[in-house]
Amino acid sequence: MTPNQAQLWQLLALPAWHCAHPERLPFAPAPSVASADVLIVIGQGKILSSVMTRDLMQSLGLSDTQLQIMDEAAWLAADQPSAPILLGLNLTCSAERFSWHTSLPLSATEKKALWSCLCHLYFAH
Repeated sequence: MTPNQAQLWQLLALPAWHCAHPERLPFAPAPSVASADVLIVIGQGKILSSVMTRDLMQSLGLSDTQLQIMDEAAWLAADQPSAPILLGLNLTCSAERFSWHTSLPLSATEKKALWSCLCHLYFAH
């Protein structure tokens, strides 16, 4: 329903009409997306392995909605959404606001630091 149509309905005092799928309406606000507990931002051209994703989810007991992985370009376009735990891998922007950041592939020392940081942040949160 366009804004003009909505005004016409209000002018004619017709009953309110609600759409169960507002994302299908061209002028409706985008549906709100629940924020994740752990957000991982990956630099352009990098892919987080399925093994690492699975390990993160299993070790922290995360559901699919609690872990979100975004490309850096999409993260910047979305106005840099945040999460209680914000991790960055291969970032081209400033990494000051991230809980932890480095570059892929991870060395053994970096893996230990990542798991330590994740466990500390996630279970304290």
